[in-house]
Order: sequence, then C-alpha cells, then structure tokens
Amino acid sequence: MITCPTTSLARHVRVRRLVCATLFSAALALVVSPFAQPAIARADYDHNFYDFCRNSLQQGVDYCCAHAGGVVNDGKCV
Repeated sequence: MITCPTTSLARHVRVRRLVCATLFSAALALVVSPFAQPAIARADYDHNFYDFCRNSLQQGVDYCCAHAGGVVNDGKCV
C-alpha cells in the first residue's frame, strides 16, 4: 500500500503567518524608507595628509588629492 504524505492544517497556518509577516515587514520598510536619512559619505579635505603624501610618498597631485579628500582644480588640491 502506497501512502501519500499529507500536510497538516497547522503547517498551512504557519506558512500563512510567515507570508503575512513577510509582506507586512516589506510594506513597513517601504513606508518608512522616505523618512529615514540616507547615509551620505562625506570626506573632509585633510591638508596634513596631502602634504605628507606629496613630500614623503612623492606621489602626484591627483593621487594625493584624491586620498586626502580633495578635488583637483587648476592643478591645485581644494
């Protein structure tokens, strides 16, 4: 005699609860996301590191300026 496994009512209830909890969490995340502040990377220009890089490491202006958190403008790091 061949028997087929059957799922119980308790298993259906657990799956239904899991699906509801997942959908609720996703909806809550979508509703709250506009109010959360986005993470903004901010790098402040470090003049001391720029000088160290140029004098001790003897790298170029572009390399040292980028690693010091500055922007090259007219050949100078700002």
